[in-house]
Amino acid sequence: MQSVIESIGQRAALHPGRLALVCGDRCVSFAQFWDRVVAAACHLSDCGVRPGDRVVLAAPSVPAFAYGYFATHLVGAIAVPLDPHAPAPRRDELIQRTQPVLAFGMDAQTGDAAPCTWKAIDELDRPAARQQSFAPPALDSVADLIFTTGTTGRPKGVRLTHRNIATAASHINAVLGTTEGDVNLIPIPLYHAFGLGSLRCFLLAGATVVLVQGFRLPGEIFAALERHAATGMIGVPAGYAVLLRLGERGLGPFADRLRYIEIGSAPMPLEQKMMLMKLLPHTRIFMHYGLTEAARTAFIEFHRDSAHLDTVGMPSPGVKVEVRDESGKACVPGARGVLWVNGQHVSPGYWDDVKLSTATFVDGWMRTGDVAHLDAAGFISLHGRDDDVINTGGVKVVPDEVERVLIEHPAVADAACVGVPDPRGIAGQVLRAFLVSADDQAPVPDAELSRWVGRQLEPYKVPTQYEWAPELPRTASGKLMRAVLRKRTVPAS
Repeated sequence: MQSVIESIGQRAALHPGRLALVCGDRCVSFAQFWDRVVAAACHLSDCGVRPGDRVVLAAPSVPAFAYGYFATHLVGAIAVPLDPHAPAPRRDELIQRTQPVLAFGMDAQTGDAAPCTWKAIDELDRPAARQQSFAPPALDSVADLIFTTGTTGRPKGVRLTHRNIATAASHINAVLGTTEGDVNLIPIPLYHAFGLGSLRCFLLAGATVVLVQGFRLPGEIFAALERHAATGMIGVPAGYAVLLRLGERGLGPFADRLRYIEIGSAPMPLEQKMMLMKLLPHTRIFMHYGLTEAARTAFIEFHRDSAHLDTVGMPSPGVKVEVRDESGKACVPGARGVLWVNGQHVSPGYWDDVKLSTATFVDGWMRTGDVAHLDAAGFISLHGRDDDVINTGGVKVVPDEVERVLIEHPAVADAACVGVPDPRGIAGQVLRAFLVSADDQAPVPDAELSRWVGRQLEPYKVPTQYEWAPELPRTASGKLMRAVLRKRTVPAS
């Protein structure tokens, strides 16, 4: 196995004229891409960056981000992508935890108070002032330090080795069938694990990457698909929901051009899956399940697996999964437990939390914390997080199930359920539902909502408390932050 950075260097040598990266009007061949990566690596080296040092990249999806990211690998250092829009206290917290030698933002003044030197990202997009050769990084050395979006509070710093990211890129390409002739749109920021992982796998395959600044302006997505004759695209469910609002006028014209699309990072409603299948009848529509610690662990292909759209699919090549009970024993098919994952894509542990690493990573396996079951064919069904499970009167309730029923009510646009102390002191916990009203709909009485849920679910799954809110707390990729809602329910001391 080779590291991703070695493979890209070989691509540049074998096919120097092939298009590697497109951003706006700028087109970069593989030879030019590699020259810029080497130039950026020389710059980092001149600035004192050495193997094992951390280099922060806090910038949007510009070519210099890609050059700096791979240059960091080339010098043997550790890339730390950060959201450039994160609040200053959060950014400075992560800077303190990682102690980088250098940080790159949109300008040299960004993060001036942080304990490291900040430079403009454009400094990584210059020709080399000198030539220098670099030894390939060791496969088991750390390549990236990715901080989770933090649905539970303090972000976890996930260490990913060169072996981890090379393995993940290879099995993603194997599933998608990415070829050298593909042109792939990446509207996800490169500081996001999904966007960065896609950049790696497409360049590894020798394909062309087109960077687009998000889904906020659908016209730009469609224009890029048309202009560059794109054959593939990635995105999160919230992004595809924006495109689906335009119906046939949106994705319809590309039904015979898009060879595949990939969806990930958050759940997608079944209705939207069906709409995509209708609009793109000949496109391979993939959705992945994974974590920052174990990227793209499973895939489902909508058309092929249409009978299993309520699952997250089957394990990726080279990936093993098990559902284990509380004693650690493997469950029989159909039984619920916690999902464990094994493979060379699995992180070796967290950056600065030995206790959590020891509890999460055991003998090459990762305890995901996701409640799941496997069916007889091997399809994986998820039932929420084990720390979100509500214990009411000794019976366990998975909030996702209740939320799906609530969202089906015409007056409800979004819903989240958490466990709160039973004010009667009887059941231990009861369900509290946080609701967002649908457009032009007034909140409905609690009793009506309870009847609605009670007609479809067991009595112990019916919420006893309801609260309407303007919106629910979610991460940038759309994951529900139930921990934030649980904190709202804790009485002041």
